Amino acid sequence: MSRPLPPLTNDAALQQLHAQAVSQLSPATLARLRAARHAAPQRSRVHGWWLATACSAVVALGLGYSFTVHPPVTPPVQVAASAGDDNSDMLDENPDMYVWLGTTDLAME
Repeated sequence: MSRPLPPLTNDAALQQLHAQAVSQLSPATLARLRAARHAAPQRSRVHGWWLATACSAVVALGLGYSFTVHPPVTPPVQVAASAGDDNSDMLDENPDMYVWLGTTDLAME
């Protein structure tokens, strides 16, 4: 019977458990694992990068083409009508003017 595993909460416990598992393997098994690890093909990652680059280039070209065929329509700009030299709107919106009028006698004249 094997004993229950301790809870794995940190890296030290994991490293200790790994060292214990490696120590239980036979030298022949370790040699086969080492040979298999070093014999693994390393060129598989290169094909992945080429594929990702090609796919992103195709998507970019497709988006660029779709914008040239159907350009985005911008909404027309509405020009606000201005009152010209009439400054009455500015005086109505300034609360400091009302405070000034309340403190002087000019409002009664």
